[in-house]
Amino acid sequence: MNKAYITFAVVLALYAIAVRSDITPAEQCPGQHFDGLEERIQVVPCSKSRCKLRKGTNTTVIFKFKTDSVVNKLTNDVYAIISGVPLPFIGVSGVSACPHVQRADSGAPAPCPLEPHQEYIYTNQFPILSFYPPVPLRVHWSLNNGTADIVCFEVPAVITKA
Repeated sequence: MNKAYITFAVVLALYAIAVRSDITPAEQCPGQHFDGLEERIQVVPCSKSRCKLRKGTNTTVIFKFKTDSVVNKLTNDVYAIISGVPLPFIGVSGVSACPHVQRADSGAPAPCPLEPHQEYIYTNQFPILSFYPPVPLRVHWSLNNGTADIVCFEVPAVITKA
């Protein structure tokens, strides 16, 4: 077989793996539906089936969203669901999300209030603290305006040793 053909096939396979490696297994929150959600979410590090949250490191969450109306206040609601019990991520849940929002078209900071029908990008890091138990879980992440979720998703994950 031709060496150039084999080299091309190997490079193509590696490229396909690299392109698909940023897929996050994001799922809709129970009882809710946000259009195109799965294509808008990226959690780093994450594999196609489950995000591995390593103790003593930070995990990055990036997603795009739009609002239907003016949003004056945007709050993180982030918790781990372990054996059906919701446990908030310390320092993230209940904190203003406004400082973490940028305009998708320009990358410029977009502090609240947010305009309707404008696409935004939310980027945040949260620590995986050393005392978190090494268990499988679901991470629930939503941004709400005080009365309703603007966006909401859940990701299967596991906390691992450092």
